Amino acid sequence: MPLKRQWIRIDVPCGPDLVEELAAEIAEIFGVGVEILQHGVRFYLEEDRFLSDARETMERTLLDFMETWGLEAQPAYSVASIPDEDWLEKWKTDFKPIRVGRSLVVAPTWEEFDRGAWDRIIRLDPGQAFGTGHHETTRLCLEWLEEWAEGQPDPSSKSLLDVGTGSGILAIAGALLGFDRILAVDNDPEAIEVARENLLLNGVSDRIVLQGGTVAEVLSRFDVIVANIQALPLMAMAESLGERMSDSALLVLSGILVEQQEAVQSAFVRGGLRLCTVRIAGEWCLLEFERPPKARKG
Repeated sequence: MPLKRQWIRIDVPCGPDLVEELAAEIAEIFGVGVEILQHGVRFYLEEDRFLSDARETMERTLLDFMETWGLEAQPAYSVASIPDEDWLEKWKTDFKPIRVGRSLVVAPTWEEFDRGAWDRIIRLDPGQAFGTGHHETTRLCLEWLEEWAEGQPDPSSKSLLDVGTGSGILAIAGALLGFDRILAVDNDPEAIEVARENLLLNGVSDRIVLQGGTVAEVLSRFDVIVANIQALPLMAMAESLGERMSDSALLVLSGILVEQQEAVQSAFVRGGLRLCTVRIAGEWCLLEFERPPKARKG
């Protein structure tokens, strides 16, 4: 009989102004999914890994985070042992079907859902990747995609670029809403594998191309670009995102706290884009940009 794996749950307290940045830093360094809580972040590591080398990495990561953001003290963290089956069951208990917008429904693979006549069901097994539709940033993007697609005379003639695809949820929604050409990009190999499985679950593998790497490595231009990441990475890729927009394209950014809006907006306006719309859900916002006619490439 195989031995059961033992997991370590790690909680790191953090204020709302920096929680997204801390989650992104931990996700990149440890290659795991990070849950954003009301007062910090939570993630899981196998106990053997934590005891062998991750504890030292954790201390170094939090020290670097303190110095980068000018914090007065290094964030503390707590650990708790979680048996493998307890963690999996809690994850399944917390992830329930959720309706987003008029027709989109995000449902886990293990839950039954009574489909309505007009429902578009996104079946997900998120694994370690971000994106279940429960977070405000993902819901903002899903609602925007649905409204935009339903306002088009022929959405099947439009292309979509999903930057930082995570679980693949936004790319899958794009396929269900009728986009013709869809490229989903993520620099996390594990996210690409999770997204690949979810594309198969939803029967849209033939309509979405998955690409590992960054947006700077994308060669084509698109009608709609959506990037649900965090404020600092978005600002860092402002030029690359703008270069992937077709002349009449719309760029949709989320993962941005309301107090970060001005900084993110300024970075993209400096790149020649014009802010069209701001949508707010709780403490989060979505920004929609276009390229002004005089700045469009001939």
